This record gives sequence, C-alpha cells and structure tokens, in this order.
Amino acid sequence: MAKKRRRSFITSVLACLAFIAAAVWSWDLPVADLLSYLVLMLVFLAVIVAAAFGFGALLNWLRNRRNK
Repeated sequence: MAKKRRRSFITSVLACLAFIAAAVWSWDLPVADLLSYLVLMLVFLAVIVAAAFGFGALLNWLRNRRNK
C-alpha cells in the first residue's frame, strides 16, 4: 500500500511540474511572476497552518480547563 501512495504522490508532483512548465513555455509566463506566485502561496499556506495550530491549541486549552 505504501508503494502505491508514494507512486501517486510522485505522479502528482510530476504533473504539477509539467503544468508549471507548460505555463511558462506556452503562455509566456515570466519566471519572476511564477516565483512570486509560489512564494505568495507558501505564505498563505503557512498562515493557514498557523491558524489551524492556534485553533487546535485553543480547543485543547478549553477542553482541559473544563476538566479541572
């Protein structure tokens, strides 16, 4: 089962890279714009992960507070 998951993950990553290469090559997307979009998406992802971690910590604190 692990090999199938790994294979599908690698296939997804290769498909994503192929789409990005197609965007640069066929749509004449500047590489600088591509990199700025990727950095912006990573920042948004970090914000979402931090918010989820914060809400999880808040829920854990509220649950432990009621038990005392």
